[in-house]
Amino acid sequence: MDLLRSGISLRQLRYLVAVADAGSFSAAAERAHVAQPALSRQLGLLEARVGLRLLNRTRRGVFLTEGGVRLYELARSMLERLGSVELELRASETRPVGMVTVALPPSVASMLVPRVLRELQARYPEVILRVEDGLSLENGRSLEAALLDFGIVPTADELVDVDYEPLLRESLFLVERSGATSPLPATITFGQAARLPLVLPPRSFHTRRVIDDAAREARLALNVAYEQRSLTTIMSLVRDGLGATVTNSPAVEQFWAPGSVAARRIVRPEITRTISLARPSKRALGFAAQAVYDILKRVAVEAVRDGRWQGKLLS
Repeated sequence: MDLLRSGISLRQLRYLVAVADAGSFSAAAERAHVAQPALSRQLGLLEARVGLRLLNRTRRGVFLTEGGVRLYELARSMLERLGSVELELRASETRPVGMVTVALPPSVASMLVPRVLRELQARYPEVILRVEDGLSLENGRSLEAALLDFGIVPTADELVDVDYEPLLRESLFLVERSGATSPLPATITFGQAARLPLVLPPRSFHTRRVIDDAAREARLALNVAYEQRSLTTIMSLVRDGLGATVTNSPAVEQFWAPGSVAARRIVRPEITRTISLARPSKRALGFAAQAVYDILKRVAVEAVRDGRWQGKLLS
């Protein structure tokens, strides 16, 4: 949705965000310093403009509908971006200021963000970092809609209106519950992995498409015992020994207790995917975003070089 060309006013968007955050019209009106009837009228006009009910009014408060959630996310992103314009104008290359929104896979966020924040606090204390650690599909859509400054994604070549810089060729691992009395080999052939009961996400997930494509090229049939969208569910099934899964090294380190699982790199053929730094083509990086981009890229490269992120650097 192009909010700037839709006839929707910034005031209406601010009121929607205020009501969603406050959970009631009265509290939102007080925070926005406006009479409640005026606020209600503007939101009624907004619903008429978009042709959707955006808010459900209940005894427990006011809640966003499905359409309301989507517009709220767009509105919040736009208002935050507009709010940082003044800061960005006062910023410079040596003194970046403002909010930067970055998309990262959950496991990568857990590994990289603490180090990035420490460096930002030391060098650029006026830069505020907000991380969207969603699924690659969600992050890709947000990049295409220019709702983010940039992100680290495995799907950059599939995205529209997105420029990207390949970062590494990431190795994928077979992960299963640790039960062997002696250490397992560091690698496992794809043929051996394919015969094990597997817990995998559906094909809407990039990792699954990589696995399926590799299996088709190798003429292997995958033994998929369970197909789950939830990362937490996949982790629990592997932890309980109901199957093995295929994931990257940061996920192994971040999401399973040490010694609870065994991770072996898949070989013959090796299963890999390209991870890239990606940003919307129509949204230039400001001083603050460029500063975060440079730090995040360097921290990611260091993680690969010291072995915490298994793969081959491409840049």
